[in-house]
Amino acid sequence: MAITRIYLDDDALRRTMAISGVRSEQDAVNLALRFFSSHASAEDLEHPFPTAS
Repeated sequence: MAITRIYLDDDALRRTMAISGVRSEQDAVNLALRFFSSHASAEDLEHPFPTAS
């Protein structure tokens, strides 16, 4: 597992934790990454999602 310093959307983080029931920010981020990556299709890989600035 890698250690990465990132800035997070506090509101999105709180909502993710409340919806999922996880207790740590790390678990919330890992859950969101697993959810996102498991719902991506082959087409998504060819045409990546736009990034938020």
